[in-house]
Amino acid sequence: MIKAVFLDIDGTLRDERHGIPASAVQAIGMCRESGIQVVICTGRNLASIQPDVKALTVDGIIAGGGCLILEEGRVRKNLFFQYEEIKEMIHVLVRKEVPFALESQQGIFMNKAASLWFRKDFERKLEGLEPWERQRRREENGIRYEDNMAWYRPGHDAIHKVCIWSPMDEREEMEGMASRAGTIVQQGGLDGRWYLEVLPPGCTKGEAIREWCRMKAVSPSDTISFGDGRNDIEMILSTGIGVAMADGDPELRKRADAVCGTAMEDGIYRELVRRGIISMEPYGVENRAGMRHGASMERRADMEKQYQRRTQYQENLRREK
Repeated sequence: MIKAVFLDIDGTLRDERHGIPASAVQAIGMCRESGIQVVICTGRNLASIQPDVKALTVDGIIAGGGCLILEEGRVRKNLFFQYEEIKEMIHVLVRKEVPFALESQQGIFMNKAASLWFRKDFERKLEGLEPWERQRRREENGIRYEDNMAWYRPGHDAIHKVCIWSPMDEREEMEGMASRAGTIVQQGGLDGRWYLEVLPPGCTKGEAIREWCRMKAVSPSDTISFGDGRNDIEMILSTGIGVAMADGDPELRKRADAVCGTAMEDGIYRELVRRGIISMEPYGVENRAGMRHGASMERRADMEKQYQRRTQYQENLRREK
């Protein structure tokens, strides 16, 4: 029996162009109504989690690719690099002028080359939207793409992730350097460069999920996860059922137990229904996140609050329009 659901954000729970589909909000409410825990499991740092995701009522958040675990607002884990562990890497990246970014739970430090890459990649995802909608998505994104590396304070800011866009001919050198410093959780060719995402030693989404399960006395075999990126491989292998989104990374889809529709195809909701984890019902914000007859008063109140937050969020968006 499924006791916990773990959800990646970008490209899984949330579509970057359209936000969170009503069906996913419904599915979360129905899971929690049935006593199933729902946990956000994202590579984003805590500060950059989007407002509509923060407005959801969930049981916990795993952020920074597994470096941070929050349970009901309490920090249960917070891992980051010691400065000596990444000192060499930063020195080499600065000297070679390689695009790179350093992430803390409070913000992201990036050099000029990295800021340009981030901005180009994000704007590409917004192509075809109206100007006002593109601006709204930029504000929701929660990340400012600018050269702010001068603000980084070595030895003071708690860095939990390093992102590197290595020249192809320096790939082996960069991989070796990154491996000495921590765990490479994602790598691959990207716009003519070799992208590396590095976390502290032993830190992955999968390890964080195993810690959550130990903490909550839940067997990993009684859990299900949804993801779309290569950094979700550890996550889907650590849960009883691992589901990849239809538009997800090919390597992730090969490792998954199942492939579901995209976020805007109601993939999460339909897969949970298909497996009998939640029941088939009309969905949408209008029916107050799946509130059903027989739910406990506590669950009903919880879903009512979630509905009100979601409704207020949408009203704010309409006013901006």
